[in-house]
Amino acid sequence: DLFNIMGCQFNSAQLVCGGLIACNLVIFGCWTRALRGGHDPLHYAYPWLQKHFLHYAFSGRAFPMLGATFSHITFPHLLFNMLGLWSFGPALVPLLGEENFLACYLSSGVLSSFGGMLIRLATTATAPSLGASGSVLYLASITALIYPATQFTIIFFPFVSFPAPQVLMGIVALDITGLLMRWRRFDHGAHLAAVATGVTFVGWGADLITKYQRWVILQWRKVRKQIRG
Repeated sequence: DLFNIMGCQFNSAQLVCGGLIACNLVIFGCWTRALRGGHDPLHYAYPWLQKHFLHYAFSGRAFPMLGATFSHITFPHLLFNMLGLWSFGPALVPLLGEENFLACYLSSGVLSSFGGMLIRLATTATAPSLGASGSVLYLASITALIYPATQFTIIFFPFVSFPAPQVLMGIVALDITGLLMRWRRFDHGAHLAAVATGVTFVGWGADLITKYQRWVILQWRKVRKQIRG
């Protein structure tokens, strides 16, 4: 089905991905205003943003692992991640279904943050993690595994394309190198956790989740039947 929004036609997959992008844009706008300082009203929101949308490994708080997934402070960071979301998301929403897609996107973001946290705890790194790259890499990894014939293009070289599995292996190799060399610019632990989550999901996780969902539905029906007598 197509939905008419302000004269433009969108399908449900585009609306789901567009909604996620809108959430990221709102948080980015809040960061932009909060960091201006001065008399900007949102300047006082900075402590709140720092508490809920930056994940510090040593904070002992759980929610920022999700909040950080929607958090970008610089525009290039936001742009690259949202381009990735818009590239991979609309093709996966019909495959997974809207609800499962959202569940997978949010869960992969949390698991990526958790993976990055473990690396930070092991290396005593104190820099916070933020950004949707974990969720986007998860979408890229399951796309490469489910549709291995897909060609990926590199954002800086859009005129050249490579087989998706090769690009995925290149990303993994780069992140492993980053961990070994202790590069700090990117959250390599979170990226590797995202790819591992995608591999697990395609390998056996999807079947396990489906069986669990069916079991929960059956149990709920039994409970309702008992309540009704």
